[in-house]
Amino acid sequence: MSDIVLSVQGLSISYLTARGRLRAVNGVSFDLHQGETLALIGESGCGKSTLNLGVMQLLPRTALVDAGKVIYTPRGGQPIDALKLKGSALRRFRWAECSMVFQAALNSLNPVIRVRDMVYDTARAHGENDMRRIKARALELFKMVRLDPDRVFDAYPHQLSGGMRQRVLIALSVLLNPQVVLLDEPTTAVDILTQRTIIDVLKTLRRELGISLIFISHDLSIAAEMADTVATMYAGDLVEIGTVNEMFYRPAHAYTLGLLNAVPRLSADREALNSIPGSPPDMIDAPSGCKFHPRCSFATEICQTSVPKLEVLNRDGAAHWAACHHSDQVRLSAQEVLADDHAAD
Repeated sequence: MSDIVLSVQGLSISYLTARGRLRAVNGVSFDLHQGETLALIGESGCGKSTLNLGVMQLLPRTALVDAGKVIYTPRGGQPIDALKLKGSALRRFRWAECSMVFQAALNSLNPVIRVRDMVYDTARAHGENDMRRIKARALELFKMVRLDPDRVFDAYPHQLSGGMRQRVLIALSVLLNPQVVLLDEPTTAVDILTQRTIIDVLKTLRRELGISLIFISHDLSIAAEMADTVATMYAGDLVEIGTVNEMFYRPAHAYTLGLLNAVPRLSADREALNSIPGSPPDMIDAPSGCKFHPRCSFATEICQTSVPKLEVLNRDGAAHWAACHHSDQVRLSAQEVLADDHAAD
């Protein structure tokens, strides 16, 4: 489609460990459209951060891209494979085309230089030498992310709160007007009011700048509010992807349903949560068949022997894919849970 800005195609990434190769990302494919927000959800260690770092070519030396492509389409340009970029072309891609707000965002600012110097250094590194224009751009962005521009521009990081530093990083990520911004848990380690502010800021930036977002979150309520598309990852695999309404109201993979059932409900009359039993699998010696089958209440013999393929389920026209042998039963169970919630209301 003409509005696809980033297409991840069959991406596989592994890490070299003392026990052998650990497959952190296994044949993941998805498309990101212009102005779209894609949320990646799943337990810790399922490959979400590795996927984002792989797109940016920021993986550690022990990591290897085993297969796949990351096709990026610049504004008014021809599609390119971002994994083949080197030197100055890679440098330009990393911030002027696709930028990232890292998981350890609160520690990502240099503590011994002022915010203004980080702004200028970022601009110079990409050949931008008109510092007057860059300052004006930075002040405009700081205002857009609800910061006092004059105070923040000349401040050291320690003079800012955690939420302010987070918003400084978000502003820096769009300084050079990229098309795509990757965010690794942008609302982690901040209070609930600051989370609300960051969510509103990201919505504003997407609307006014026309950027596309890929963000990782363990908070499904944030994913439900911000995302257009939600993708579930488990043990390195993309096991389900669809529109936010499809994923939250008609999940078709048992793992996605398990994540949703583990979220507290206002209508619930008990404190206990329905957690997913067991633990994520050993990524070096993964289970046969569907990797989720040892923890799945829907599992049958076929789940133990046959790897399910990611198949389209959009029978009613809504975009939805799932890799589950029992997607129909999962959907039926999800509808029963929703019916119980409505009855409780």
